[in-house]
Amino acid sequence: MRGVHSSVFGLAMALSGSVFAANYDLPDNIPQRKPGLWEMVQTGTVGPNKLRSIKRYCLDAKADRALYELELLRNELTVVYSDIHCRPPRFTMEGNVLTGDMICRTNSLTDHQDAGQDYHWKVVFDGDTRVTFEQEATPVDVMLLLDVDLVENQKWVGECPAGMQPGDYIDEGFHYNSDADPDEGRKDNIYESSRVVGKMLNEGKEINKRLGAM
Repeated sequence: MRGVHSSVFGLAMALSGSVFAANYDLPDNIPQRKPGLWEMVQTGTVGPNKLRSIKRYCLDAKADRALYELELLRNELTVVYSDIHCRPPRFTMEGNVLTGDMICRTNSLTDHQDAGQDYHWKVVFDGDTRVTFEQEATPVDVMLLLDVDLVENQKWVGECPAGMQPGDYIDEGFHYNSDADPDEGRKDNIYESSRVVGKMLNEGKEINKRLGAM
């Protein structure tokens, strides 16, 4: 699969800020990940480079759903500064498999009508303690966006440790072209990240609106 790492851009940002309310029409019947601490190891390629990233999330029912919304916000933010807008994502839940896509197109008047970025997801639930999350996004006739092929293996590893509340997470960062585990240990929060990413996304949209189609 090809795709753009939904978190690579977010990994490079300093996040700060009150809760941003994302407005995505996620299916009501997405299986809930078991409350507690989840380790999520993402591997694949970003352009010509191999990527390995690790995050650990403290989840409850609310944080579980908010995490999906944060990843969608990150996807939109990845392309907004390339003057690309995204249509509302579409999802289908069949059995234990969630599939989805989001079509993003350039605002330029001179680009081909298909120019932009196409996101696709496949999420397979193995009970409530293991999840495989495949992501792809294919840039079409746009500069600076990369093909990336990613698979994230998610597993429940126990109760959240002392000092972590639902919504908190530890971002160990990512490595390119190395099998070593990253170990940055940066503490963050799903709701705080959503607020800041959402704010940046809205600012990007306003900039594109003021500049107009080019």
